[in-house]
Amino acid sequence: MTSFIRRTLSSTLAIAAVSTSLFGSIAVLPALALPPEQIEAKLTNVPAYVLGTEQGLLLLPTGQSAESDPGLYVFLSEEQAKGFVAKAAEANPEFAATIEIKLTSLEKLYKESQTRTEQPLRLIYIPEESEANQAAQLNAEYKGGVPLFYAQFEDGSLAPVEENGKPTFPMFFSYNDLNLILNELGQRNPEARAAISIGVLPLEFVIAEMQTREEEMFNQIRLLPDSEVIQNINNGQS
Repeated sequence: MTSFIRRTLSSTLAIAAVSTSLFGSIAVLPALALPPEQIEAKLTNVPAYVLGTEQGLLLLPTGQSAESDPGLYVFLSEEQAKGFVAKAAEANPEFAATIEIKLTSLEKLYKESQTRTEQPLRLIYIPEESEANQAAQLNAEYKGGVPLFYAQFEDGSLAPVEENGKPTFPMFFSYNDLNLILNELGQRNPEARAAISIGVLPLEFVIAEMQTREEEMFNQIRLLPDSEVIQNINNGQS
């Protein structure tokens, strides 16, 4: 996965100006908000972990009290899910022993949340602590959510990647994956690297924007999962 990401980004970081909203700025054509199937397609390759029991998915309170509306906790790595179960075991060992960690994808979870009408499925995305800390260091306005990291220019506009002759906008679940690529860019082209910094937006915000805003660039966003998580899955550790 790491080599794929490098091929995708490092060789073609296009130095192009793009029009802003919260995402930066690009000359856009009129477009409708993305339909659910296109949003699902962008989430296809992003693994996720949820909790379940023999009875099915495990929905947990999402507020301070046990009576708050339940939701499905969504983790981006198996280690993160295991850590949550371990903490639950400290409070209730018998209950924690019944919990199973299940591998799925953000695409399947999003689709399920959109198709349940009588009893909507509320997805609660749980950020990795290290990624959330990094996001807070990059942007004081970051107030939580699963961070997505992207390359940007000094004016805040997104730095596109040329792919098959068209601009795309990679957004990374792993700060280290993007930082590694930018370090390699700096070795080859220090001037280009100096023009780029790392920005961050919450996954929840990006999905909400794709659902509601008329912006052509949403068709060009690519979500790239953590390469370490992909490697662990490929090695049979999940």
